Amino acid sequence: MRISTNQFYHRNTTNIIERQSSVNQSILNISEGKRVITAGDDAVATNSILNIRQEQALLKQYQTNIDFADSRINVQESAMKSAEDVMFRVKDLIIQGNSIGNDDAARQAIADELKERKEELLSLANSRDESGSYVFGGFKTQNPPFEQQSDNSVMYHGDNGQRETNIGPGVRVATSDSGEKIFMEVASSTGDFRPTYNLNAGIDNVDRARISDASISSRANYVPVGNPDNYTINFATMPSGEMGVTVLDSTGAQQYPTPPTAAAPYVAGGTVSFNGVSVKMEETPQDGDSISLTPQKDVDMFSVIQDAIDWLEKPNGVGVDEAQRQLEIGHILGDVDQIQIELGGIRAEIGARLQVTESQDKRHEDYNLTIEKSRSALEDLDMVEAISQFEQRKISLQAAQTAFSQVQNMNLLNFL
Repeated sequence: MRISTNQFYHRNTTNIIERQSSVNQSILNISEGKRVITAGDDAVATNSILNIRQEQALLKQYQTNIDFADSRINVQESAMKSAEDVMFRVKDLIIQGNSIGNDDAARQAIADELKERKEELLSLANSRDESGSYVFGGFKTQNPPFEQQSDNSVMYHGDNGQRETNIGPGVRVATSDSGEKIFMEVASSTGDFRPTYNLNAGIDNVDRARISDASISSRANYVPVGNPDNYTINFATMPSGEMGVTVLDSTGAQQYPTPPTAAAPYVAGGTVSFNGVSVKMEETPQDGDSISLTPQKDVDMFSVIQDAIDWLEKPNGVGVDEAQRQLEIGHILGDVDQIQIELGGIRAEIGARLQVTESQDKRHEDYNLTIEKSRSALEDLDMVEAISQFEQRKISLQAAQTAFSQVQNMNLLNFL
């Protein structure tokens, strides 16, 4: 078959261009370190690589969210740890202030430090994260959630919302809390009712009965009888010489004992039950003493410290006055203990959130490593094989160029 000069040049030029393109592709692959650069290199692998990259982008966003969540949660944990330290110091100061050896100046000095501790606690309740958002304001993060009023009470301006951050598929973690639930709704140390003591001023005996617990023990049997649903516990000496106890509701009707009698014998450490309410009393009452119970299941941390301040700023009493003071400080210390318990529980809950973010971060790292290996197997270049292939293609190109150069210069006159 005869080959024209035009065909000869066309075929050889095309051959050289193809080999040159092959060499260029090898150079591009080696410089990029990739086996698959465009969809034309491997359509099936390209689709898988795209899916993997989308997964990696999502993992990166999750890890960004985890960093954000860790930052906010750590601010909360630090604030709670500092609040615990504050309350430990508050308790120490209250016990120190209850020493009979303190004069008015010493008690005032202790009260002044308690005021500083209250300010410190208020500052902790208004903690902010690195972006300036308040972490204890619920959804209201732009303004301080707590503000001290002119009467020394503290007002909460936040809400009960709880911000959450998505840190994994179907996994969300709370990154803020309602300051009201943490600082303003601490369970009262006496249960659902708060006692107020009305002591017989004619008896100077300092030892008096006190309420250790007054709680609704049976919700099904509890029926409020007034608004507020107050009760009065009266103590009086019975004809037998024993101390008797009766309980009246806010309407004056007798709730204990039932059926109504003059009184029931008082038993120290025993429990008096009425209308679904159980009241446990300690120590010994005096004839004519009474205790009023007012519904109050929660106290706030700031008012407990303020109660301690007010208590310290009153002078020491004698007789019945000192009995009244000791009953008051006993309940204040009980509330401080309850605050410490709840702060410990809150720290444990916050610590659990940090464990969730840590474990989720580790899970993302492991998954990312797995899919990165898959992506690398599909996309990355085997450099040894690629360089070997490049050398082969380069030699092939050089051979084609040399052959074409020699053949195009051939002429029959060269053999004559």
